[in-house]
Amino acid sequence: MKILIKIAIIALGLTLSACVSNNIYDNPSLAIDGDAKLDKKGTIILTGNGFAPNLAVAILFKTSDGVESDIGYALNPAPVADDNGNFVTTWSYGRFVKKKLVSAGKYYLSVTNDDFDPLTDATIIFVK
Repeated sequence: MKILIKIAIIALGLTLSACVSNNIYDNPSLAIDGDAKLDKKGTIILTGNGFAPNLAVAILFKTSDGVESDIGYALNPAPVADDNGNFVTTWSYGRFVKKKLVSAGKYYLSVTNDDFDPLTDATIIFVK
């Protein structure tokens, strides 16, 4: 009987460990601080919640036709979740406006891990 209890405890521990490492208890999300104005010097604050602690993430910009660009070069600071799974960064998106890569409309931001596995996404609206 003691052996069965020990096996059950070990199995429970392994199951919980797998759940935590796969982040199934987390519900990651990305919030965007309002609409993005079509400004050649435009910036916007991005806030992430529910990520694994200390996880460095990549943020990809996606057009409505699915073309993706890693915007890490334009984020300050680089997005890394704190001990509570949160991050705040500012995206300087003015280059996208200056190069006419965006116009008024809906686009998408996708947050991934360093293997580019999608974790969450959000809609960003560019306005005049």
